[in-house]
Amino acid sequence: MKIEYLASIQNIDGGFGRFHSMSSDRSITTEKALRRFWLLNLNKDNPIVNKCLNYVKKCLYKEIIIPDRREKVINWDVFEELMFSCWLNLFQIEDEKVSSIKQKWKDSIEQSVIDNKFDYTEYKKQYRLIFGNQGLREISPSNFYVVSLLTNTLCPPVKRAYFKFVMEKGIYYIYNNNLYELPLIFDSKNTIYYLLAIKFIAPFSKENDLNFVKEWLDNNRTSKEMWEMPNLKPDGIVFPTSENWRRSDNKISDINTFINDVFSIL
Repeated sequence: MKIEYLASIQNIDGGFGRFHSMSSDRSITTEKALRRFWLLNLNKDNPIVNKCLNYVKKCLYKEIIIPDRREKVINWDVFEELMFSCWLNLFQIEDEKVSSIKQKWKDSIEQSVIDNKFDYTEYKKQYRLIFGNQGLREISPSNFYVVSLLTNTLCPPVKRAYFKFVMEKGIYYIYNNNLYELPLIFDSKNTIYYLLAIKFIAPFSKENDLNFVKEWLDNNRTSKEMWEMPNLKPDGIVFPTSENWRRSDNKISDINTFINDVFSIL
């Protein structure tokens, strides 16, 4: 999706209709627009992005109620605050309520580590103590919002335990599979989602933890020391980042920029 198109469909309040993006949903949501902005490396100085972030902040403070269907199996109010805080934090918006919510999630994770391991049974207990008993199940501690929000916040022992837990579980909403297991087919959209997940978990890793990913990427370079994915199709969110993929060199450039960005933090 081009920025010009997103600007043309952006609501007056700054949103894009429903907020949360489900995996099977093809319609444009506020979250998809935010994801596109972030992947294009746009920041709050861009007027379209700024307008959207102001909308998200109003949602956080309940000045605006999002039109999404409220899920009953989880504490939807807690989930909403987590989503909004995650996106504001990702775009480096400083806010007291975001900081407060971040601290709650930090506490829930730190208090769930026993003997240097993340204990899910203890997490369920801590989750209820911190966020209340509303909802039939707890929010997954390995989902995109929690992982993103807690980047560079956990103490070393907890960060280590959390890293191992997330690597085994995957990052829900991005790549919900074991991250120690590499995608079977390199030339696929699965690889892109896998690398996005690796990009988010990398700040929690120690040196050499993700060497196996670097080796895998190196082994999939062409004879020209580049990466090519002939079967990959543009999805409008991650790709294209160039004008379009009608020219093959645009596609190759976009893919290599994306992979190099991940490779550089491993």
